[in-house]
Formats: sequence, structure tokens, C-alpha cells
Amino acid sequence: MADATDRPGSLREESDRRGWWAVLGRFAAALLVLAVIYVGAAFYFKDRPAAGVSVAGVDIGSLTEDEARAELEREFASRTTEPLLLELEADGAQGEPAEPVEVDVVPQDAGLSLDLDRTLRGVTGLSFNPARMWDHVAGADRDLPLYGAVDREALQTELDRVAQDYDSEPVEGEISLTADGVEVVDARDGRTVDVAGTADAVGQAWEDQVWDDEGGSDEQRTVAGVATGQRPELTAQEIDRFTEEDLDPALDAPVMVRASRGEGDNEETARAELARRDLLQLLRVQQDGGGLSLGIDEEATLARIRQDLGRLERGPRDATVRLEGSEVEVVGSRVGYALTEDGLVDAVREALPAQGEDRTVQASVETIEPEIPTSVSEDWSFSEMASFSSTFPTGASNEARTANLRAGVANVNGTVVMPGRQFSLGAALGDITAANGYVEAPVIVDGRLVMGRGGGLSQISTVVFNASWFAGVQLDAHTPHSFYISRYPAGREATLAIPSIDNLWTNDTDTPVVVQTWISGDEIVMRLLGDRQYTVETVDGERRDFTTGERREDDRADCVPQSAAQGFTIRNTRILRSDGEEVGRDDFTTTYDAADEIVCTNPEAGS
Repeated sequence: MADATDRPGSLREESDRRGWWAVLGRFAAALLVLAVIYVGAAFYFKDRPAAGVSVAGVDIGSLTEDEARAELEREFASRTTEPLLLELEADGAQGEPAEPVEVDVVPQDAGLSLDLDRTLRGVTGLSFNPARMWDHVAGADRDLPLYGAVDREALQTELDRVAQDYDSEPVEGEISLTADGVEVVDARDGRTVDVAGTADAVGQAWEDQVWDDEGGSDEQRTVAGVATGQRPELTAQEIDRFTEEDLDPALDAPVMVRASRGEGDNEETARAELARRDLLQLLRVQQDGGGLSLGIDEEATLARIRQDLGRLERGPRDATVRLEGSEVEVVGSRVGYALTEDGLVDAVREALPAQGEDRTVQASVETIEPEIPTSVSEDWSFSEMASFSSTFPTGASNEARTANLRAGVANVNGTVVMPGRQFSLGAALGDITAANGYVEAPVIVDGRLVMGRGGGLSQISTVVFNASWFAGVQLDAHTPHSFYISRYPAGREATLAIPSIDNLWTNDTDTPVVVQTWISGDEIVMRLLGDRQYTVETVDGERRDFTTGERREDDRADCVPQSAAQGFTIRNTRILRSDGEEVGRDDFTTTYDAADEIVCTNPEAGS
């Protein structure tokens, strides 16, 4: 009985358990079916944007990813072929932006492309997100931005090309003055593309810009690049300022410079007008860094003023003497006049910005007193200090030599040697040229006679030396001949070879010395006129240490015959006395070479 009672209840419980499992099984099966459907839908939609999705206004909803890409590439193909407008704006000369420059940049040439992977990220691809699945079921209202991709290397290359056309060095301004006027070279700013900075700007704009047509495509497709300006040191603004403030006023009208000398009836006046053409040559544009100033050429300005005022100037003339026939006449002194240079150019400079009468400058002329006034000449007295004469050879064979003597005497006669000054025979003779009357005649070279211009002038040198010897003046320089010539005093004679050998003496008296010389027959006569200070005593020593030359034959056509002469040594002494007392002496020892006898064997010699 007990078994019968227990079995029905157990059956019901087992039946209940089976029912729940069935329910659970069906539910699980339903869930599995839904999951399979959900996953299948996710896989189905993974390559498709949801309905209602667009990119920059282009509908790509419900298209496959490949279809969406194709649609976007077709719709936005022009984005990579139509140029971007790159705007470059560098700082100008005053730090303000200069006129912008616009440059076309074709995106595909600059490494700019469409980044469709980034653009479609989040709307394609496998996703189990319910919200995204719901978008596929119910549709979505989403407009996605169109992103771009940047190839930095290609972009850099394209911007380097842009820089080649855009970049420029600054042009320095320049202003100069010429005889024709004012010449100006306009300054120009330089500019440089900052390639790296511009690449960043273009890259960011291309990658992040929402490339839709809102606001107009032109505005959307303009990118501001990065450029810097280089300012020239001398700007156009400084040139304009300098021209207006300094140069134009300076050239506006002539500058007058007036001067006078003397007084009363003896007053003389002169003026110099520095016209525009003069000022253009005298003024100087000076640049210091970026600034300009106006200068003036002082030396040239003084020279220009002297062209007109120079007639007021003259040098002072010392009292002197001159030989009139055989008499010495005093020539009185005369004051000189000189333009006062100190401050004159400064005064001209100060007149440049002025107008009217203020552009007139008054120059000063100073009086210059002579070093030797006429009053000093009152103490001068003239008498013969010394005289000396020397006979010269004459005849046809000596005509050239005699011509040189006559020319030399004419040039030396009347020479005045002021107190403290030195006499130079070379200076008194003048240049030994044909223009001064000198011709070819025998001269001694290396111990023998040869032809040379001015031959024979050594006889005048001998006369000068002896006249100065006996006049008691200071003897400075003389050179004896290399071999002795019998017509001269042994040891008291002098040769001449300008410019290497001169005959010099100094007037050490307080009175001018006048040289008077002439030719009388076959003699050169010389007198020194002045105030002799000393009595002169001469001691001529004995000849000693004799030498003898040789006989030599010369077959050259230019041979000059020469007589033999002994060589020897001699000492000559000049003693200066004042009131009988010795106050000085000069000793000269001269050694002469022996002269060879030269016999000319060429028939044409001497012709």
C-alpha cells in the first residue's frame, strides 16, 4: 500500500522537473538563435555604414565599405586636384604685414591625399555595439568629417619649390649725388618662407579641416603659411626722411661766400656762388648703420671757393735785391693775403638748411707779413766780396764747349742768395737740356773724355768755387776733377755732374749775396756782391806723390783725343780772419789720378 501511495507523487514531481527544463531549453534555444542572428547581423553590417550616414554631405548609408570608398573617391576627387590657396604674409619694413602673396598648391603634387581609413573609422568594421546595431536597424543621422593624409616628405619638396619663387634677399636702399642730380635706389624688404612652419600649417589644415562647402569652398581651401621678412639696413623711409629734411633744403638755393681785402679805396671784394651743380659735387651722403646724414668734402669745398675768391690771395714777398746792370737794387717787401680756412667750411655747412640771406657766408682774408720786411734792407750794403776769372780754350774744336759756357753764365748771372740760404750751381744753371741752350761737348767719365750734354760747365763750377773761397762764405760741397786740368788752380777747382755732383755754398752773412758773372773774350769773370765778413788767406801746398799714365790707342768712331797728365796730391788751406785774428780755416787734400794719353786711330773720330 505504501508503494502505491508514493509512486503517483513522484511521477508528478518528475513531470514538473521535465517541464522546467523544457522551458529553459526553449529559452536558451531562442537566445542562441537571437545571438546567432545578432552576430550574423554584426558581420553583415561590418562593411556597411548605417543608413543616414554621410561624409561631408555625401550619403554613404547602407553602402558597402568598398562602395562607400568608391563613392567618396568619386565625389571628392577634385579635392586633391584643385589647388589650395597658400597665403604668405611676411613682416614689412616697419614690422607691419606686407602685401600678402597667394600661391597655388596642388594637393596631390604636395603629398596631400584623402584619408578614407580615418574618415570611415567607427562606421565600418566589425562591431557588437548595440547602439551601432540599432543605427543599422533604425537608421542614423550623422555627417562625418572628411579627413586628409599628409606625405611630409612630398609636402616639404613642394614647399621648397614655392620658396624658390617666393624667397628674396632684401635690397639695400641707396642715395647718391652726381653731377646730374640725386639718384635713389629704392629699398626693398626681403622675405623667406618658413618651410617647416608652413608644412605644419598646411598639414594640420589638410588633416583636420572639415572639407564641406559650408561658408564657401574658396574660404575653406585657403591656408595661411608662415613667412618672415628681412628688413634692409637702409630703408626707403629713412631715404625719404633724409631727402625731405636734409637734402632738399641744402640744394634748394645757392650758397654765397663773400670776402674782401684791404680798406677804403684799396678794398677789393669777391664772391663765390655755390650753385646746385656745385653742391651736388661737394656734398656727401653719409651712412651710419641705417641712418643718413649730410656731409661735405672740406678740401673740395675750399678749392671751389678759391676758384672765385683766390684772386684776393697772394703770397707775401720778402724784401730782396736784384742786379740791374752792374748795380744792386733793393726790391721792397709786400704783405700777402690768404683766405682764412678755419671755420669756413663749417659756416657753409650751417648755411645749407637756411633760406634767404642766411645762405650767405662771410669769409675772412688775413694779412700775412713778409719774413723780411723792407725795413731790414736799410742795413744792407753791397760791395765786391770777391772776384775770380778763368780762361777757357777757344777755336773751332771748342765751339760746343764755349756755347755751354755762355748759356751757363747767362743763367747764373743775377742769382741772389739771401742770408742763411744755400747756393746750388745745379739749380742756378737750370735743367741741362737743349731747350736751355746746352749742347754736346767733351766730359770726363771714368778717367777719359767722352761726349755729353753740357760738357765744359765744370769750368763755371771752378769759377764758383774760387769766388766763394775768396768771399769767405761757408763752403758746403764741391768735387775736384778725377785728373788735373792745367788751366785750373791745383786743388782749387771743381767738376759738375747734375744731379749727383753739385757745387754748394751758404750765405752766412746778414746781407744778401748777388752773383754777377759774364764772359769777356776768352775769360769767365765772376763777382760776388755783398758784405764780406772776413779776410781770406790762401795757402796752396806743394804737389807730391806723382803718378804717370799710359799711352792708349782707341779705334772707335766716338773717340775723343786726350793729352797725358801727371797725377799728384796737393793740400790747400783757406784761413778766415777778422780784425787780423784767425776765426776759422778749411783744409782740403786732393789726389788727382794720372791721365792716360788717348790717341784716336779711327779716321772718323772727331768728325
